[in-house]
Amino acid sequence: MASSDQGSEQWFDRWREGRIGFHSDSVQPMLARYWPLLGIASHARVLLPLCGKSGDIHWLAQRGHPVLGVELVEAAVQGWFEAQGEARPQADPRPGFERFVSPAQTKRAEVTLDVGNFFHLEADQGEAIDAFYDRAALIALPETARQRYALRLAELCRPGVEGLLISVVRDERRDQGPPYVVTDEEIQRLFAPNFVLERLGEQPDDRGMTDIAWRLRRKTPLSC
Repeated sequence: MASSDQGSEQWFDRWREGRIGFHSDSVQPMLARYWPLLGIASHARVLLPLCGKSGDIHWLAQRGHPVLGVELVEAAVQGWFEAQGEARPQADPRPGFERFVSPAQTKRAEVTLDVGNFFHLEADQGEAIDAFYDRAALIALPETARQRYALRLAELCRPGVEGLLISVVRDERRDQGPPYVVTDEEIQRLFAPNFVLERLGEQPDDRGMTDIAWRLRRKTPLSC
């Protein structure tokens, strides 16, 4: 999750203490609004870094996308299965991860949830990532870890892979995250070297926070 044990412990503490105001069981409105604009094939496998037990997982799977979610806290993954009324399947150990798979159903594609540190996910372990969606990963990381995250995401995506990223700013600049403030300027600095960026829109809320949706498409490395 975070780049240090201290950051990881902060995340475990939040789940243990129930301080997960960032979590929502319903679909994120900007995902529902902007995902169709990306034109991603319905069968495309979607990576969700730091997925928690988000309702977005089920929403994407309902639209035919096999989902690969990566989450540090096993209790969050357990919570997702409980929310679906499913018993958590037996773990399939992978190097550095415990994998739980919910098979495809009549109205939903397969959901795979890997418990472990996202920074340890390797491209071959990610297996044919066709798209990605980040609602809670970048904004959950302290500034010192965000550059590393942007590079890891680029390494996991082959050229042409697209995704939707949602960042957050506040009316008051003082950061009280997570979720952390990530400005437009920082988004450009982090992702422009490896992705083509398009700012799709923004949505303020009554807490003085504004969600900003970005479309990202992986560039072809110059060496290719």
